[in-house]
Amino acid sequence: MAGALSAVLIFSAAADAKQYPSGVGVLSAQTSGGLVVVGEPKRHPWVGSFGSYFLCTTTGREVTVRRIRYETPVRPLDVTLTLREVRKNTSSVISAQGAPPEFIDPDTGSGLAMGGSYENFRPGLRITRPCSESGKGGHGFTELLFVVKADERGGVIKRAWIDYTIAGNPDRRYSLALHRVMVLCGDGVHGLYDENACAISEDVP
Repeated sequence: MAGALSAVLIFSAAADAKQYPSGVGVLSAQTSGGLVVVGEPKRHPWVGSFGSYFLCTTTGREVTVRRIRYETPVRPLDVTLTLREVRKNTSSVISAQGAPPEFIDPDTGSGLAMGGSYENFRPGLRITRPCSESGKGGHGFTELLFVVKADERGGVIKRAWIDYTIAGNPDRRYSLALHRVMVLCGDGVHGLYDENACAISEDVP
């Protein structure tokens, strides 16, 4: 029921902004839809991170990000929005167990250090990097990460929206729709999208 209420509030809030899929409006995340899954570890609570959202401007006009919203039909314990700034091209974070910058696996204690500087998202973020340069020719990129904390229920971010304004027209609101589904496996997730996406634990009778 909490997830349904969250969805109603989000759709109501989105009504004042003109929505675009990635690559159509001025702000782009250079990504499409699909389903990304992070497997459940044995230790709880745990964190999974989702990235590869490269923020850039399609026209060269400066964009100011006002807020980032998301719909959670299976609500996780917490969601932290993190920005990764990379000056030289390197690998992106499609998905990983653990939180940046070390991305430590809770079961093995091993990490996966990913270069770049990290900071939490704050409203007022300015995006000036053209999409023609983002991640190309040594120009680096700005990557948005959803860092999600969950318990044994897991968590789902079904979709997200990045609300923004464009330089020269600060009173007009726009919204970039992100249609990629982000899943942290758990008891509350089984059967919601792909019955094979999250393997049922061998401990379950």
